[in-house]
Amino acid sequence: MNIAIALNRKVVPQTCVFLRSLYVNHPDREVSVFVMQSDLTTEDQSAMESVFPASESKRLVFYHVDADSLPEDLPTNIYWSIEMYYRLMLPDVLPEDVDRILYLDIDMIVNKDISDFYDMDLGNHLLAVSRDQEFLNLLEEEREVYPVRYQHFTELMERGMTYFCSGMILFNIDAMRGRYTFRYYMDRFKEIADWVVLPDQDLLNYVHWQDAVFVDETKYGLFSQTAHGFGVTYEEVKVATSIIHFTGRAKPWTVNLIRYDIEKIWWEYAKGTPYYYAMLEQVYFQSMESHLVEDTVNRLSAENGELKDLVKKMQGLMEKL
Repeated sequence: MNIAIALNRKVVPQTCVFLRSLYVNHPDREVSVFVMQSDLTTEDQSAMESVFPASESKRLVFYHVDADSLPEDLPTNIYWSIEMYYRLMLPDVLPEDVDRILYLDIDMIVNKDISDFYDMDLGNHLLAVSRDQEFLNLLEEEREVYPVRYQHFTELMERGMTYFCSGMILFNIDAMRGRYTFRYYMDRFKEIADWVVLPDQDLLNYVHWQDAVFVDETKYGLFSQTAHGFGVTYEEVKVATSIIHFTGRAKPWTVNLIRYDIEKIWWEYAKGTPYYYAMLEQVYFQSMESHLVEDTVNRLSAENGELKDLVKKMQGLMEKL
């Protein structure tokens, strides 16, 4: 099994959690993890190797990307780092004996053996992916903000497109080599650069929407916060889901949302890493400084007061009638 990840050293602790989850759920499977990075230190690599120790069946392969060689106009921000484009290099840089590879974002947990997914018959498809569970809602919400993007993807959906999440992609490398190069993707990016919002994801959907086969997103690539919104519980996810994706700006290791129980799964795997207590301490101190709960309670109290006033007015109107 060949796995690819991309990261910078800011998220080494979280990457260790991901690697730990992958390791413990594949005790007997040969697994090679290709680590696409530009700034990892020897200490960072050692930390990752401590949770994914080398053996006859396990190895980490660190591939250095020269970030300065990438186009200077590639859009990035505090949420979307340059490393998100590294997945586009995989057909160029992987050894010839790698026929397929599963790219996974490091804010995921591999909660079960995923051999069935990895070994699936791709047929003539270039990718195996899962549906982006928030795309339709966000597309409609941002219709007025990004009208050109809305128009482009609406037209593609009318032609049969299903928008997929780029955080989990099984690439058919054998079928992609020689054609889908990083240069090719950058040339196609120029066609859409004026209207993309999620750069790598919009690009991959634009290029490959007809090349993908879809897997069950409730089993592979479940959005944890979306699942929670639909009432799915920790127990259900723990039993039924193989790959859990902690999408969005709020993560289990941050304090910018009110916690939900599915996040416990992430922390269970975090216990097996050298960063567990440091991450717990960080969240604890951040929570003491956070005004999120207080602000939420104050907002709900204000809304409750407004509702009471409205009810009184309605009661007065009914008495007059």
